[in-house]
Amino acid sequence: MLKVSFFLISSVFCSNVLAEQWQDLQSLLPKGTQVSYLVVDANSKKEIASFQQETLRTPASVQKLLTATTAKLQLGSHFRYKTVIEGDKTLLKNGIYKGDLNLRFMGDPTLTRQHIRKLLQDIKELGINKIEGNLLLDNSRFNGYQWSNGQPWNDLGVCYTSPANAIIINKNCVRGNLSLGADDAEKATLFIPAYDPINVTSDVSIVTKEERKEQFCDLEITRDSHNKYHLWGCIVPRKTAFPLAFSVNDPSLYAQKIVTAELKQVGINLMGTVKSDPNATIERSPLQSVFASHRSVSLNVLLKRMMKHSDNLIADSLFKTIGADYYQQPGNYRNGAKAMRAILKKNGVNLENGYIGDGSGLSRHNLMSPEIFMSVMQFVYKQDKKLGLIDTLAISGVDGTLRYHRGVNDPELKGKVIAKTGSLKGVGNLVGIVKSDSGDKLFVLMVNGYNLNYRPFNAKIPRDKKASIYLFEKAFFNRIFN
Repeated sequence: MLKVSFFLISSVFCSNVLAEQWQDLQSLLPKGTQVSYLVVDANSKKEIASFQQETLRTPASVQKLLTATTAKLQLGSHFRYKTVIEGDKTLLKNGIYKGDLNLRFMGDPTLTRQHIRKLLQDIKELGINKIEGNLLLDNSRFNGYQWSNGQPWNDLGVCYTSPANAIIINKNCVRGNLSLGADDAEKATLFIPAYDPINVTSDVSIVTKEERKEQFCDLEITRDSHNKYHLWGCIVPRKTAFPLAFSVNDPSLYAQKIVTAELKQVGINLMGTVKSDPNATIERSPLQSVFASHRSVSLNVLLKRMMKHSDNLIADSLFKTIGADYYQQPGNYRNGAKAMRAILKKNGVNLENGYIGDGSGLSRHNLMSPEIFMSVMQFVYKQDKKLGLIDTLAISGVDGTLRYHRGVNDPELKGKVIAKTGSLKGVGNLVGIVKSDSGDKLFVLMVNGYNLNYRPFNAKIPRDKKASIYLFEKAFFNRIFN
């Protein structure tokens, strides 16, 4: 009895000492920062360190680990998006198609304007020179909101939050720039490519840094309907043009104008108009045949791009596609979330009390704990031969979002931290693997609520010029590695 009691007391004492040894790192974080972590030996599954591992926190883009895992399980490695032009072959006579053609979009996040042109060239090669009807755009694969609940309104005009509609062309993103023009110019000059069918106006003043501080001014954007935008506010002088990236808020209108222009480019005479199909359904009519089709790259390629570079549009399109495929109905954020839970649970991964708002992690409604992510990471690690997801993670000092990440840029950590990053304002998370001489260590690090402007007032702590969160990360990963 005494031996058992001694063993229990010793175990508790050692656990407390271990926890305290890791908690000393938290003094490196900005004041008020919330942190949770869990570190486990990959092979023995023994817990190495933990702190508030049950606490729900904002996951940001580490949410994509859940999306990638679910996509592999539900859609399979060989899945590809397929965009098609459909019609009734009996209506084609002597180069004239007497009826409506359908352009069916399926949410392909890699579809480009060039792919649209190739589809139209293919139907011209079939002998269609004239369409005595309309070209109908079918976006019935998805329904519901284009953006997830919980996304900040002021982020919706920029390309990293492009809408996850079934209609996606050029990532639903338009790029341009603001230049300063002459040295004495008071207003910035706007450039948007003429071939991009959006309407952008500008009234942006050029001011000094001191004037910007005094006026509390910055570059602002107003979004209106019909893909209209207005830039205002101010910028300070710079050597190069200021890059701009507008998200397309009305993908249907954007696609209508692009397809109309491309029809003229390939020489097909459309008697009707290009417009959205109000009667489109997810099921294809038996009278319809595929006249032309475009297939995306495989899911394996999509996931590598999504994970290494944290592509939000790929993630949310896959999320809705999972819902559509699992329930055999139009995909949306609601059935995508429900399908994710069901698919992962069927494979032994329980998301428990976590909240799923989307597949990208852009929603501030998402809530996950280190324990939940560790269960997913352990599953991914164990099933790597089947899933192949570890190869999609960014590698410290080598590629993706960890190539230049300051928290893992120590020479001895190069190539040793393999992880998915997750960043929003006040959020800096990492989930993955540390490769060390003593074996692989799985980790989940969730840092929420940090303020980059805070500096630790402690002479014993090395000063970082920009943010002390990176000091914490370096110390955290060096401790795991060593």
